[in-house]
Amino acid sequence: MNDNINSGLNHFATLSGDYGAKALAPIKENFPELAEFIMGSAYGDIFQRNTIGDDWKEIAIISALISMGQFDQLGVHYVMALSVGMSVEQIKGILLHLTPCLGAPRIISAFNVLLATLEEIDYSTVRQNNT
Repeated sequence: MNDNINSGLNHFATLSGDYGAKALAPIKENFPELAEFIMGSAYGDIFQRNTIGDDWKEIAIISALISMGQFDQLGVHYVMALSVGMSVEQIKGILLHLTPCLGAPRIISAFNVLLATLEEIDYSTVRQNNT
């Protein structure tokens, strides 16, 4: 299991960078068993499977989190979606397509998380550095 945990931590760090490290730090410090479970099972196993592409994985996770009203983890997955090549317009497209099913209030909350995340990672600078 330690191999899965280490592999998961590496995969998580690659996809989420400093933003993810900041989000994971309090869990690792205060609830290490949960951090090990998430890193070993989700990122060390499921997220590394090749049945669907990384962009589809993020579409699924973002959609599920919004559906459940779990906005705290959205920022990390928005960053991951961007890191696997999705655009902000594609993420907004996901939100738009979820609106009829989930309702505007929930999507507005998810969009506000997107705006805050883009501001925190200074997305305009990140985008300029990648072009």
